[in-house]
Amino acid sequence: MILDGNSLTFRNIDAELRHPTTLSIHDASVQLVQKSRAVVEKVLETGKTVYGVNTGFGRLANQSISSDKLRQLQVNLLRSHAAGTGDYLSHRTVRLILLLKINSLLRGYSGIRLEVIEGLIALYNHNLMPAIRERGSVGASGDLAPLADLALPLIGEGFILDESGHPKPAGPILSSAGISKINLKEKEGLSLINGTQVSTAFAIESLEVIKDIFYTISATGAFSTEVMLGTDTAFKAEIQNARNQEGQKYAGELLYKLMAHSGYRDAHLDCDRVQDFYSLRCMPQVHGSLYDLIVHAEQVLTREANSTTDNPVTLIEEDMIVSGGNFHAAPIAHIMDYLAIALSDVAAMSERRIAAFQETSQSNLPMFLMKDAGLNSGFMIAHVTAAALASENKSLSHPASVDSIPTSANQEDHVSMAPNAGHQLKQVIANTSRIISIELMCAAQARDLNPQYHLAPNSEAIYQHIRKQVPYLEVDGPLSAHIETITDMVTDGEISRIVIRYLEEQS
Repeated sequence: MILDGNSLTFRNIDAELRHPTTLSIHDASVQLVQKSRAVVEKVLETGKTVYGVNTGFGRLANQSISSDKLRQLQVNLLRSHAAGTGDYLSHRTVRLILLLKINSLLRGYSGIRLEVIEGLIALYNHNLMPAIRERGSVGASGDLAPLADLALPLIGEGFILDESGHPKPAGPILSSAGISKINLKEKEGLSLINGTQVSTAFAIESLEVIKDIFYTISATGAFSTEVMLGTDTAFKAEIQNARNQEGQKYAGELLYKLMAHSGYRDAHLDCDRVQDFYSLRCMPQVHGSLYDLIVHAEQVLTREANSTTDNPVTLIEEDMIVSGGNFHAAPIAHIMDYLAIALSDVAAMSERRIAAFQETSQSNLPMFLMKDAGLNSGFMIAHVTAAALASENKSLSHPASVDSIPTSANQEDHVSMAPNAGHQLKQVIANTSRIISIELMCAAQARDLNPQYHLAPNSEAIYQHIRKQVPYLEVDGPLSAHIETITDMVTDGEISRIVIRYLEEQS
């Protein structure tokens, strides 16, 4: 993979993470990096005071550092900022962070030597992933603590994750791999730890999962609509076109396709139901809003993956180093907060359909999806579990990005909290996946209780996939293992692949 600072996309990031290649640098980027470093060298010759080059950091920006201590300053910066806590990020997440960091430094704004970037590439190409603590960043001035963990191995310090995810001292591992430690020069430590790459990695990983969830929950909603004898009339294109929202149009079209050729439509020949309840009828509107956000988020995150987000930046044409605020991760924090809100709303709608399965008037099925309800409690407590998860989602959807806490003795007085938004979003995704699994379990049970009609082909494929591992419930039994089994299907992308394969066959 040849990096140039400008060409990362969701497609090639995903391909790279699935099947890692050897990274190299585009010739044009080599020249930019060299020119950017030359700007730093020229400024050093003038003796001017420039933040991050010959000053302290944060509130200590007004403290000038003597020329004989400038390189020690960069080493001290990495050591002092490696103050994160918590578990270590996964091997895959660190690989993504490293990829994003390398790409950002190649844009020619960071004033860092080519040798340092090549050191990061050596780590990547030797599959040596630095051990990064998951917590400790407020998302401005960049993801300082985790990126310090990322950078320490370059100077022979810090830790590398072994194959099982445990940290091992970096120095001996690098020596064994024939990778020399780097003696940092002016500004290079700051360039390494300043940036939004950790926050961006959290967002990219989450968005990839949410794409799968969109197709999974759409298919789940269509399946539930069928077996509750709902109608696909509300999904007709003419209704969506009248609204003129692109996401809604796509979501409605998807639901309509997923219910095509359903024998359950026959139930409406003499139906006295005027219209379905909202969590069936309004899926195009709610799911469509999530889809619009997915499209928007991918655009924002693609731009961020190809951005310079450290400070200060070198301006090659002007021979200047200037301070700004590109490290502030507000765009990423806002995106993750918005995704958490939209996903929680979609999950809440799923919870309402699970609730509808529990009583007769909405589902047209036996109470709690059991033939002998009373003696058997059926899916009563499965719904309680879904309600607990949906309620937790609502708490987690409080925007992290509005909860700024001043740091660095009030010099850094407004921070993004993007990493916290990422942690919250990850939990919302996990909760939503379990809510969907409970709905799928209910829908499969409903299918067996109401077998006189045939399912739409996509719903039938999902039903058969579930029934390979989760049986029909004749009498009460523990449901936890079944919920986890279907959750694995959801999180592994098995259900979304069924949907996408069906759509490809129809196109």
